[in-house]
Amino acid sequence: MKILLIHSEGLEVYKKKPATSKPQEFEKDKIELDGLILVAYVSVEDQDTYDTDVIAKQGAEVIEDAIYQIEGFPEKIRQQNKEIQKYNLKVEKSERKGKLRKEKELILDESKYKVDKVLVYPWAHLSKFLSNDKEAMDVCPKIAELLKDRGIDASYSPFGWYKAFKINCLGHELAEMYRDVKLYIEPEEHIKSAVFKILTPEKKEFEIEYDSNGNYIFPEELRKLGYGDLKFFFDSELGKAREDLGEEPAHIKYMQKFELVDFDKNTDSGNFRWYPKGVILKEIIREYVKDKVIDFGAIIVDTPIMYSAKNKKLIAQTARFPAKSYWVISGANRYLLRFAGDFLQFQMFSDMLLKPTYFPLRLYEYVQYAFRREQEGELSGLRRLRGFIMPDLHTLCKDLKSSIDEFKKQYDVVKEISDAFGLPSYITFRSTREFYEQNREWILDLVEKEGIPALLELWEDRYYYFVLKFERNVVSAGKFGKSATLGTIQIDVESSLDYIMQGDKKREKYNIKFTDDDGVVKHPIILHNSPSGAVERVVWGLLESAIRNQDKLIPGFKTWLSPIQVRILPISEKTLDYAEKLMNEINNLGYRADLDDRNEKLGKKIRNSEVDWIPYTIIVGEKELESNTISIRQRLINQPYGENKSTTVSYNDVKLKFLLEMLKKDTEGYPKHKLPIPFRKFSSKIKFR
Repeated sequence: MKILLIHSEGLEVYKKKPATSKPQEFEKDKIELDGLILVAYVSVEDQDTYDTDVIAKQGAEVIEDAIYQIEGFPEKIRQQNKEIQKYNLKVEKSERKGKLRKEKELILDESKYKVDKVLVYPWAHLSKFLSNDKEAMDVCPKIAELLKDRGIDASYSPFGWYKAFKINCLGHELAEMYRDVKLYIEPEEHIKSAVFKILTPEKKEFEIEYDSNGNYIFPEELRKLGYGDLKFFFDSELGKAREDLGEEPAHIKYMQKFELVDFDKNTDSGNFRWYPKGVILKEIIREYVKDKVIDFGAIIVDTPIMYSAKNKKLIAQTARFPAKSYWVISGANRYLLRFAGDFLQFQMFSDMLLKPTYFPLRLYEYVQYAFRREQEGELSGLRRLRGFIMPDLHTLCKDLKSSIDEFKKQYDVVKEISDAFGLPSYITFRSTREFYEQNREWILDLVEKEGIPALLELWEDRYYYFVLKFERNVVSAGKFGKSATLGTIQIDVESSLDYIMQGDKKREKYNIKFTDDDGVVKHPIILHNSPSGAVERVVWGLLESAIRNQDKLIPGFKTWLSPIQVRILPISEKTLDYAEKLMNEINNLGYRADLDDRNEKLGKKIRNSEVDWIPYTIIVGEKELESNTISIRQRLINQPYGENKSTTVSYNDVKLKFLLEMLKKDTEGYPKHKLPIPFRKFSSKIKFR
């Protein structure tokens, strides 16, 4: 909805002739309003008629807020002038330096900053994307009625007429205002009434208690059980929001230093450029997750990156996040850039002739890209951004019982992926109280298998579309670590239905259905699963976890993930040809090796390899040249430091085959990716920063 607000002294509207076949009733030939009038010119757009009550309420709130702004403006100026007077007095008394400031003056007499009446006027000229639904004409009367209910003298100009009008804009500071009102269907959240518990591998439940200041108390018994080091995770989830001191997230320095990812000033904030080594990391993660879900039984699809705002099934979802939507205009139509793969995948399910033999039907899409217009203050490097890549698996299950069986299997897949990345993660379950009480035993079994306590959030009623949500969380570095979700699974009992009732509203859903063996038409349960979470967030988690634990664990990427897996260091020019031969042989076998062919001392080269987190550093001296061997420094990634903070174990005077066997062990079953030729030698390596 678009609203143009004009503050006018008096107003006249003259009826001419009908502009539509069925205009609203226009009893008089003229609408004449005396006094100070706020005219709200309203364009009702394509999305708005999904729910005219909701958009009318939003429109009324915008108009009421405009009245408050106009009528409160003189007082606002008075308060500003008081501050100016205080400032000037300090300057005059030489209590502070500066020039005297001039007090502000109202353009008009204070008596003009009033609103006696409101006229809501349907006006098509504010938007190219008007609603064609007949319900659009109901919006202005509903806005006027809502304003009257709030004690405001309001009326509306009938829809569907050619009209002339006389308006006398007052011309003060707020006499002309414009508002873009996005349809927002607020979910019925139950966060305020949520109850938190901690579940332990011993199958105990601990209620979360709070002190007099509202801070949660970490259960002392958890310390006795040896889980005290998990307090930082529960702090991140249950602790009060702390003041953001403007500290840059730790991973940003490293993603730039390693030339993986970077900001790009020429695009929207929260969209990133990826350098070659970052692309290697991203593509390997992509291929690994894809292979895992294919082996699990998923089929792969690809859906459009944008979709129409006129489809009410889609609006039901997107209208929950209007502030985070990106709009694309194409001719006379407009589209939304997708912020998840759900909607078009569900439409695909809805169009299918589903059979009971299909279930569980696992549909996987590597959503490249998804877009969410996060607010400026919410952006935090790769943790929260605006354009991202989201592996997205949706599974149709025949009924709730089979969906629980499938949930358990997918839980194992998500854990396996997280473990393969080497990410220390923590688990959260969010559920309705009824579902948890009916399914407590197997949920506790999962916690027991995990081996660490889990956070449980319980709601009295269902929140949004799921009865159970599982999250695998990672915590950032820094004094006040922030957690973020990577892998997640949700049991959706709503989206496949024909419709749901919200109050007295009948909300259209996707009507995904099948005829069961007993001849009855049924709606399947849907599992939502992001097996790894967004790829960018995986990279965030790898960097932040490594940095957070670097005092006790050796930081680095696992060999299969590392953009450079092997670095070869020739001691002198005499061994350079041999080193290059080794480098070529390793790359030809599908591993990623580079050659530090700089004329630098060996110690500096080794330090650079350490700083770059290289898994295998190969040293080639004259002894190795003569014996056709190599010496290896293997970085003990994610393991405790050795004696004197050592990070490596050495294997001297061994054959290349020894290294290749270690590389095979580290990478077997994982995707391979070639290292670009310019990056194989320091002398030819391209620098981006």
